[in-house]
Amino acid sequence: MFRAIGIVVALCAYCFQSAGAVEAQNTMKIKVSGVQMFVSRNLDENLPTILKHIEQSDADYLLFPELSLTGYHGDFDREATEKAWVQIAEACKKSQVTAFIGTGCKTDNETFIQTRIYTKEGELLGTYEKMVPTSGDRRFCAPGSELGFFQHQGLPFGTLICNDFWVTPGCGPYPDPRLAFQLGQKGAKVIFQAIHSGCSQVHTPYHESNLVLRAMESKVFVVTANAADPNGPVNAATGLISPAGEWIVQVPREGEHVFVEEIEVTVE
Repeated sequence: MFRAIGIVVALCAYCFQSAGAVEAQNTMKIKVSGVQMFVSRNLDENLPTILKHIEQSDADYLLFPELSLTGYHGDFDREATEKAWVQIAEACKKSQVTAFIGTGCKTDNETFIQTRIYTKEGELLGTYEKMVPTSGDRRFCAPGSELGFFQHQGLPFGTLICNDFWVTPGCGPYPDPRLAFQLGQKGAKVIFQAIHSGCSQVHTPYHESNLVLRAMESKVFVVTANAADPNGPVNAATGLISPAGEWIVQVPREGEHVFVEEIEVTVE
């Protein structure tokens, strides 16, 4: 009899612990969106497009391509860029969307390729500076030094910029720091990957196999947004990859497009 009571007590304890483990695993649903847009060298042409997409978005998180605000160069005006950041923050607050803005950033001594994250409250959550710029990038920018890991409203996520994700051979003799893996190890559930990779099709298999394999390795969703190329189809798709390495959404490779998709994320 005492043995039977002991078994019952043990089973109850096990059930209680199991229930606690289930309760510790919460899920949240979020809408993620990526914008594939043409990017001019002129901020005055890019800013209205960015503001329009923010104003029209019904997503929780909205991703823009690399350097989509200032254009892909280092000759942008610092004062005009910083004024544009204020407008973008106000638009995010008005539309209640958190946006990832690809921009150049100048300090007193250096220029960076940056993603700025403005929350739906219109506040700057943080910035991330491209850590593995290509050899071409380094003609006008310095590499960043801090991993882009953030938490917002219970969601742990990371952000990377183009070559950070895949460290393409032929784009400089730089080691691969496995940044997507590092973000996964820190607990990121989603990685927002801003891209401006052009239309050289020889790079397509490398870029996209890296996106899929690294999503699988770290069991993360990967949201991508590439700059549309006037010369042909982009060589890394704008879309959404599941933690199982499946493309959930992939927009056409030519022209301007936007996708919005709801995902369910398990968080602790």
